[in-house]
Amino acid sequence: MLWKKLKADDFDTDIIEVLRESNKEIRKQLMGLSRDDFSEVYLFFDYDAHQTNLGKSDDGDVINQMLESFDNETENGKLYISYPMVEALKDFEPGICGKPNTCFAAIEDLVKYKNVSSARTFNPHFRDYDFNTWKEIIDVFAMRISCLLGQADVVSYEQYLETASPYHIYICEANEAFKNRVFILSAFPEFLVDYFGRKLWKTCVKHTKNCLENQLCK
Repeated sequence: MLWKKLKADDFDTDIIEVLRESNKEIRKQLMGLSRDDFSEVYLFFDYDAHQTNLGKSDDGDVINQMLESFDNETENGKLYISYPMVEALKDFEPGICGKPNTCFAAIEDLVKYKNVSSARTFNPHFRDYDFNTWKEIIDVFAMRISCLLGQADVVSYEQYLETASPYHIYICEANEAFKNRVFILSAFPEFLVDYFGRKLWKTCVKHTKNCLENQLCK
């Protein structure tokens, strides 16, 4: 895998070349391009609660090490993780952080999550998302991230920067894994907020409370 290859070479390997060697489709997409053609590299992974797809590391927690290795988009790249998978992006209801039965996915049922999320989505087709849809997604993301952090009040942008890095989110999710569940959270609104910053947060985040206290979903 990508992380193991880079680690084996003490991160002296060109990440674009590693990606180029990974499969034929990526090789076609990267034809004629080198690392110098990319000012930033972002990596998007699905969460593997048992690290079954990642393999086992002799050094301990593989995901933790990956987040430490991929923490800068201008160097090795920056890693974002969707919990439990990319379909978390469409698994939301505008205006609310979630309901007790939709905030979490049981680890034993993750194989069903793709179908479950499709059945309850309000916006099934990613390609149809316009700016208003993304505003709703980011608003719900702010409520959800606050809930994950144990905050009934939606965190401010400054609090978000201090407490909700990909590493902080993973630590919270690792704690949920001990309860045999995953807190549903998409990496894509997280990336957009990190990339576009305060202005996007202020434009999209309209709610000041989530449902943590009322639903006791923790």
